[in-house]
Amino acid sequence: MISLAPSSLSNLPSPLAHTLLLLPQPPPPPPRYRTRPKPGIIGDNPFTEGAVSGFLLILFSELGDKTFFIALLLAARRPKGLVFAGTVGALAVMTVISVALGRVLHSLDDLIPGGGGIPFDDLLAAALLVVFGVRTLAAAGGAEESAAEEKEEAAEEVDKLGSGAAAGLLLSTFLLVFAAEWGDKSFLATIALAAASNPAGVVLGAVGGHGVATALAVAGGAALSKVVSERTVQYVGGSLFLVFAAATVVDIFRGV
Repeated sequence: MISLAPSSLSNLPSPLAHTLLLLPQPPPPPPRYRTRPKPGIIGDNPFTEGAVSGFLLILFSELGDKTFFIALLLAARRPKGLVFAGTVGALAVMTVISVALGRVLHSLDDLIPGGGGIPFDDLLAAALLVVFGVRTLAAAGGAEESAAEEKEEAAEEVDKLGSGAAAGLLLSTFLLVFAAEWGDKSFLATIALAAASNPAGVVLGAVGGHGVATALAVAGGAALSKVVSERTVQYVGGSLFLVFAAATVVDIFRGV
């Protein structure tokens, strides 16, 4: 549609000029800039924030966990490559499932009548992270005893497995770790994080965290436990839960 300035209409007969002025004018051109999002706790990129949050939370949740000791004990009896592949494969599948559940939780906002735009999913995610953080910090005092119990349970699970071909060892490792991880703290934490963060970033970061923790367990988890105490890991992990809970709350109020 052609837009005519008022100065050019002044040279036209008044009835025609009046008619052209009444015609709908085209919208103004879009601005040449884009409004930048407000920066979050970890930069202004949601994908990066989700990836960093997922990596740190999962790494410190898995160190000294039951699945950590399962990988450690299996690596002492089986080929390390098969143990690593089976363990990380199971944890990666579990991560995708937990992120999918987190996105289902995220979509519940649309089903709540009269929500008034309140991000209930983010608030619930922050509350879950606070619960995990407080429980982790509270249990840090008895972390050494808890780790011993986790290792004992892992040893019982590993003793049930037999030997066999490579494919059978890989599959049995996958199934053992998958069953041990279901409903675990890191599984629930990933659901909470995915409800309030970029899902692709959470998947990448969480799988990366699982991969690093598993690699440490397979390469020499027993030596690692002599350098870094389980109590320190618990304190760091619990603090990270609280930090990312606070970050979620800040993002809610800032409208990121």
